[in-house]
Amino acid sequence: MSKMQILKPLSCILTVALVTTTTPPVPAQTNPYRVTCQTMVSLGQGVSLTYRLAGSLPETPAAEIPQNPVATPLTLTVQWQGQNGRIQTLLNASALSNYEQLAPDADYSQLPFEEPFRAQPNKADRLYGTPASVHGIYVSLRPTSGQPQQMQTVHYLRPGEYVRSMVGTCQTENADLDRAIDEQLTRLQGRLQAKD
Repeated sequence: MSKMQILKPLSCILTVALVTTTTPPVPAQTNPYRVTCQTMVSLGQGVSLTYRLAGSLPETPAAEIPQNPVATPLTLTVQWQGQNGRIQTLLNASALSNYEQLAPDADYSQLPFEEPFRAQPNKADRLYGTPASVHGIYVSLRPTSGQPQQMQTVHYLRPGEYVRSMVGTCQTENADLDRAIDEQLTRLQGRLQAKD
């Protein structure tokens, strides 16, 4: 009899846990990654440029992204720091566009990124530019699918003269998935407490 009494509450808890944790499958392509990246370039004598990227990227593999997406919700902030430590914002949350949209017929491999960040001639996966830049600022995120982990920028200061940043790091989070998990855990805790 005592075994039956122990198993009955345990089976109820397991049933509640299974019911509350079973959710309809959500296609991976619908969950955007919230991404923030930062890198910098030293111009010598205590002068530097810092590049901060922020926004959302779809989980969709690059090959499945439409050729002409409506918009890329990514922004770039560029700050210049002088010898005296004074910081001046050159671009503040400027919109980034897929470089394929900005220059559909370009040879993307001609941008002077380091090897892992260089695009292929006819494929600009995770390569972005900002129309707000006078001479051109380009951002490359790697890897080209899944969560971006690294960033590099090429910034043209004047025609033919550019600086290339060191490799920067990215942090990602999947806000929709995190929110769904938190909601499920809250419901499960509430039901378990109600059973006690």
